[in-house]
Amino acid sequence: MRLSPFGLFRRKKAFSRAAVRHACQIDCELLLTDSMVSYDGRLIDISVGGAMFRPRLVYLMNRRSEPVELRLGTFVIAGEIMGTMSAGFGIRFEQEMDEQNLLALLARFTDPVQRAA
Repeated sequence: MRLSPFGLFRRKKAFSRAAVRHACQIDCELLLTDSMVSYDGRLIDISVGGAMFRPRLVYLMNRRSEPVELRLGTFVIAGEIMGTMSAGFGIRFEQEMDEQNLLALLARFTDPVQRAA
């Protein structure tokens, strides 16, 4: 096997998301559907395909590939934890939301003062 020193300096492919994420501060509940354990917290960003959930807990458990439900009042979104980061749990929705439904959700649950900022 031969190693080339030029491989060390190649640019890595940039990661790009399929959908635009909208920053938000929406209080909600995350339910781990396998164990029926719930966490109170906040969505800090959301898109048609997923969201970032920040639990109120100080310590984040490293979770991955766990089925979850995000509960925003009576609105429930099923998904899966894709990874744990310092910001919270990255969640991919089972089914993509329609852009209009996403905007309606943001309008319903986002504080009017925050929307103006």
